[in-house]
Amino acid sequence: MKLGTLAIVGVGLIGGSIGKAAKERGLVERIVGIEPNADSALWAVKNGVVDTVVSEVPADADLIALCVPSDLVAPWVITLADHAAPIFDVGSVKGPIVKAVEVTQSTASHFVPCHPISGSERSGPQAADGDLFDGCTVVLTPLATTASVAEQTCASFWEAVGASVVRMSPDEHDAALAVTSHLPHLLAFAFMGQVTDQHLPLTGGGFRDFTRIAAANPDLWWRIMQLNHEALSQALDDYSNNLRALSDAIESGDQSRGLALIEAAAQKRQAADPSAP
Repeated sequence: MKLGTLAIVGVGLIGGSIGKAAKERGLVERIVGIEPNADSALWAVKNGVVDTVVSEVPADADLIALCVPSDLVAPWVITLADHAAPIFDVGSVKGPIVKAVEVTQSTASHFVPCHPISGSERSGPQAADGDLFDGCTVVLTPLATTASVAEQTCASFWEAVGASVVRMSPDEHDAALAVTSHLPHLLAFAFMGQVTDQHLPLTGGGFRDFTRIAAANPDLWWRIMQLNHEALSQALDDYSNNLRALSDAIESGDQSRGLALIEAAAQKRQAADPSAP
């Protein structure tokens, strides 16, 4: 595909990576950024992540990427209601966004809710990576009113930057991501609360692997957990039950039960990534 102008609202890790991926693959003629952080905006232009930064989405944009926190997506969609270009977001929560748009803009036809399941604990345009979406899954949760041409344009764009596209309902997406993404972040944040300076010299690979995501943007993740609190609460309840079962086995010395739980977990992890050591 080849687009004239791509507008990116929010030139951070994801927005910057979209810009770099589109440039490196020759998918667009011009990339325009809308970025309120002056330092990020300057860095993004100086380092070629975007071609220019402006104060509002240009009328001639052919595709608009909303790379803002999930709770700011719906207001942007509503603001851009009269724009002709397809609009997609990258929020990791979909249900509240879709509901907010449907309530205020019942005939929205150009908005395609999306979530690229890829990222990093780093933030800002300095962390942008043109290969970030290679091999990743992008979930589309179209509205009932989403035009097929807008949906196809967004799907084609994601495929052009290396992603695979799947479609789900917003509720299915949010329930799944509560387990696979939001809960792991919550657990990493909570775990770090018991780590002291005295522990740090005694850490190894397991600590680094488990806590890497605890370095993620706190404000961003608080917004995500608040937006998806119902599904996250259910995921946390299920986790608590699993944790209690293992804790009970340890406390009672029930080796058979404890080993069965650990072995089942190990088998699931190995099946999920057979190449992992």
